[in-house]
Amino acid sequence: MKEKIVIFDWGGVIESHENGSKELQDAKINLIKKYSPDMKEEEILKKWSYQLENGLWISETSDWLAIKKWLQNLEEKMNISVPLEEFASSYKEAFQSISYYRDIVEYAYSIKEKCLIGLLSNLSMLDYERLTKQVDLTRFDKVYLSFELGCRKPNKEIYEYVMQDLKCDIGDILFIDDDTTNITMAKKYGWNTCQAYGYELEKIKTKVQAFLENNKKM
Repeated sequence: MKEKIVIFDWGGVIESHENGSKELQDAKINLIKKYSPDMKEEEILKKWSYQLENGLWISETSDWLAIKKWLQNLEEKMNISVPLEEFASSYKEAFQSISYYRDIVEYAYSIKEKCLIGLLSNLSMLDYERLTKQVDLTRFDKVYLSFELGCRKPNKEIYEYVMQDLKCDIGDILFIDDDTTNITMAKKYGWNTCQAYGYELEKIKTKVQAFLENNKKM
């Protein structure tokens, strides 16, 4: 692959995790309160975890048995009991209220005439449906989702997979992510980076324009 590619993160860049991820936190609270209405909000947020006891994250698996184990751990922490199918439906309902940056999505589509566009996200199967409502994945040239790959940012395996798949010069990659740790790891591999949130569209535009106009590593 000889073309340059701009790779967008999802959460924080496309989906809004602004204001201390308030909408994300509210989604978790509303979901648990559906089954435990008297539980305090701060307790819900403190006990919520996407990680299993063995270190696996639900964003690293496409196995429903692992998702079920995650739910069982969550049930124990929250003192609730919910069938997996019902919980998955309630999860999607609660989390679909999180807003996203339509202007970022449209901007990503708009630069396809100049370069390839990609998506690299830590995503669970429970979030996939929401992602597809926010963006048309068929319009992205490359889509790297952690639950499909079995690894997540900032682990080196996912960056190495992307590089192997792209088969391009390192200087031809620009990665946009809001998370410092994810950006730091990308820099270790020599990627061009832009640490930004979705509400910083002008910052993103400036970085992308410079990247596309410059043949050297930024």
